[in-house]
Amino acid sequence: MQKIMIGILLLSSLIYARTYEVPPTSQTRDSVPVISDEKMEECVKLYNEAKWLHDEINSMYVNQYDSSSVNNYNNKIRQHSVMIRKFNAECAGKQSYSAWKAAQKLTRGQ
Repeated sequence: MQKIMIGILLLSSLIYARTYEVPPTSQTRDSVPVISDEKMEECVKLYNEAKWLHDEINSMYVNQYDSSSVNNYNNKIRQHSVMIRKFNAECAGKQSYSAWKAAQKLTRGQ
């Protein structure tokens, strides 16, 4: 019981300590599609949530003899895959001058 409470406290402190980062962009000389500031804010949020989920997945203990543990892990993997596909389709390779501002706004709004 004590281990569960410690885990919950650690997880809740991680949730509140998160800072949004700007997704990486590649440098190019050609023109790149530009998306609206609102869409870029969604992209920054999606990028960071996928990153945090990836970190959570990497730190998970999966009891391979417990179907609920395996199912929970697999559900998180599927959720992460959906997030990555969406980011790649709607955000990757696009630029907005306001990406940095979007990350700062989301961090302050937490």
